[in-house]
Amino acid sequence: MERFSFGEDVAFVPRGELLDRVTIAPLTAPSEEGATTKAAIFRFAPGGRLLRHPATWPHVVAVLEGSGEVSGEDGDVEPIEAGEAVFWHEGEEHEMKSAAGLTALIIEGERLDRFRGGPTARSAPE
Repeated sequence: MERFSFGEDVAFVPRGELLDRVTIAPLTAPSEEGATTKAAIFRFAPGGRLLRHPATWPHVVAVLEGSGEVSGEDGDVEPIEAGEAVFWHEGEEHEMKSAAGLTALIIEGERLDRFRGGPTARSAPE
C-alpha cells in the first residue's frame, strides 16, 4: 500500500490558459508518462473557471463540495452541486465555473464511460 496526499499543500496551479483560479492535485500519473486514464482533484476558488474547449478524452466530473455551473456541446448552462456529476464525451465542447468555489474529482480516459445503471441527477424522484 502507498499512501499519498491530494491536499491543498500538494496542489499546483497548472500552466496554460484553460484554467483560471483553479488548482490541481493529481491522483494518477500524467498522460505524458503513458497513462491512459487520469484522475485529479480540482479546486475552484470563488470565481474559478475552466474555459470552453473540446474534451481530449471522455471526462467524468464529480462535484465533492460546493457548487457551480457546467455546459456541454449545446452551450446550455446548468447548475451542478455536491453529489452530482457530469460526463463529457471525447471532442465535446464544455466549460465549468463556480461563483462560490467547488472541489471536484475529474477522471479522464481513452475508454472511459459513466455508470448507466441508475437515474440521472435531474430525473431522480423528489
